[in-house]
Amino acid sequence: MILRCCVVCVLVLFLLPATHGLVGRRDTHVDITDQTTLLDGVGMRAAFRFLRTWMFNFVGRTGQRISGSFLQDQIPSDVPFPCNVSLGRSSRTPASVHKLRPGDINVVAAMGDSLTAATGAAASGFFDLYQENRGLAWSIGGQWNWRNVTTLPNILKVFNPKLVGYSLGDAYPFHRDSQFNMAEIGAVSYDIPYMARAMVQRIRNDPRVDFKRDWKLVTIAIGGNDICSFVCTMRYPEQLPAKHRLRLQRTLRYLRDNMPRTFVNLVSVPSVSKVVMLQRKPFACQSLHHGECSCWIGKLYNQSDTSRERWARIQNEFIRVEKEVAESREFRELDEFAVVYQPWSLNVSLKMNGKEIDYSLLSYDCFHMSQKGNAYAGTALWNNMLEPVGKKTPNWRPLFKNFKCPTKESPYLITYDNSGHS
Repeated sequence: MILRCCVVCVLVLFLLPATHGLVGRRDTHVDITDQTTLLDGVGMRAAFRFLRTWMFNFVGRTGQRISGSFLQDQIPSDVPFPCNVSLGRSSRTPASVHKLRPGDINVVAAMGDSLTAATGAAASGFFDLYQENRGLAWSIGGQWNWRNVTTLPNILKVFNPKLVGYSLGDAYPFHRDSQFNMAEIGAVSYDIPYMARAMVQRIRNDPRVDFKRDWKLVTIAIGGNDICSFVCTMRYPEQLPAKHRLRLQRTLRYLRDNMPRTFVNLVSVPSVSKVVMLQRKPFACQSLHHGECSCWIGKLYNQSDTSRERWARIQNEFIRVEKEVAESREFRELDEFAVVYQPWSLNVSLKMNGKEIDYSLLSYDCFHMSQKGNAYAGTALWNNMLEPVGKKTPNWRPLFKNFKCPTKESPYLITYDNSGHS
């Protein structure tokens, strides 16, 4: 039984990046992440799905756990929600995205990688890392409520209980409970135009959604795998940010032209070095980082301080591109579409709660976020959405410390246009 499990684990690990392929074409000028391969064939997809279903059942629903250091502190029932909810919803559905209040959002969706899938958020051991606790995901999880899972959707549900689209619990992408969470483990920048098309189709076909009238909130966060696992395999790695720019532009243009009434959050992946270069990290984390971030850890690609500095410069440029695309004129002064760069992830620190490194914010692998970390990230994103451009907080904080609320003077979600940002 143990041998059989190990064989399946190896197969699953081999197949994880199937969305962008591991078997290269003869054209060595084409980077790994810029092509499809035999692994994308119908037969391989079926095998991949079978193996993942087996693993899902083998691991079990870890996201239902109610005890563990990876959980946030539950907010007591006698503590009221910190905002005046009556200010958070318009009396009539607004016609402009620049007059959009939190409670006006009827649909939430997300695109990304394993961070958006909340991989291992409730993990207490190695095999738990194969479970995707999507109901706990910072930007798209809606399991339980804001008192014990303080994600962005659970905050929004207080203002609009009829909100739809959030992930309901543990799920893989092909499970119904995933809802409008389009994230795929192993996904890279190359994948987001496809994700956008699949997401629009899924939302359009959902009978709960009035596609033309409902306001939709989409959060995009991608790039961790590009920087961790693939940048060192590229022939010209400095081209990665430019490629990312084109993919982002294509994705945002598609959403603008094909999904009415949409507000997009564009969020950068936290600095890779903040987690993989931790000193004195547990042995399990050290070992797992060799596979999860092989461009930075180990000797497979002749990693060195010089190469890591190079990848860090590329990630900084990657981030700069995201901000530039979000602020570009082609996505400005539109009534039914806005994209805003939300910078909460730029200076994320693990020196929290009186600890030099608060490992309770991280999953078992010290790479993904725990449920507690997802809650910190969810509230940080919420705060960014209500903070003025140029004054947005570039890090996360303990829950409900400086929690933002709509006010009479500033009741709307901030866009570049309604904040006076030139």
